Amino acid sequence: MAYIAATDLRQRSRKSWAGDIALTEADGDDAYLDAIIAQVTTQVELELGDDFEPPNPDVDETIKIDAFGGYYLTVPRRVRSITTLQTRQAGGTVMTSQTAFYHRRSLNAAGTAMATNDQGSGRKFDVLEALTGFAWPYGQEMVWITGKFGWAVVPDDIKRLVALRVYDAIKPSSDPLHEIIQRNTLDATITYGPSREMQRITDLYKRGMVYVG
Repeated sequence: MAYIAATDLRQRSRKSWAGDIALTEADGDDAYLDAIIAQVTTQVELELGDDFEPPNPDVDETIKIDAFGGYYLTVPRRVRSITTLQTRQAGGTVMTSQTAFYHRRSLNAAGTAMATNDQGSGRKFDVLEALTGFAWPYGQEMVWITGKFGWAVVPDDIKRLVALRVYDAIKPSSDPLHEIIQRNTLDATITYGPSREMQRITDLYKRGMVYVG
C-alpha cells in the first residue's frame, strides 16, 4: 500500500505536490525509498484513522456496522454512495430495507474532497440521520450497508504529508526541511513539534477513531 513512489521525489520527475522535496540516488535507490514510503504510508493512515487508497476495482461492497439506537448513526468508513441499507432485527436474522434516513456526507459526490459542515470545516465522518418514524437498532452488526466506500483519489495534501515524512526519515537532522525534535543549547534543551505544514495537514484530516476494514 503506497500512493507515491520514489520517482515522484526525484528532481527529474518530481510531482507538483512534492514542491521543495527532492531526493537523489545518494539518499537511497528506488527500492529503498519505496520501502520507506510504504512504512510511512501505513503510519500516516493509522495516525489519521483513514484509508486513502482508492478501491480497485471500484465496485459495491457490503459493510456490517454496530448500532447504538437513537437517531444518528456514525459510519466508520467514508461513504461515496449507498445502494442499499438494511437493518437486522434484534435477536434474529430478518433484514429490513431502510430508506428513511438522511446521509450527511464526509466527502463530496465525486469522492475527491471532504465535504464541509455548518461551521465550514471538513467533515470527518459520515452520519446517517434517521427520519420521522424510524430509529436505529441496538447491537452488533445491526446495520448492513452496500455501496461504494473510501476516497476516489488520494488528496494531494496526504501525498505531501507522506513525502515530508519520508524526507524527514532519510535526510540528516541538519537539513533545513528536517523536523527538529530537540535542540540542546548552552542554556537549555528546546523541544520542537512537527513542522507547521505537517501539523496543518494532520489537523485537517485526522479522525477521532481508527478506521477498521
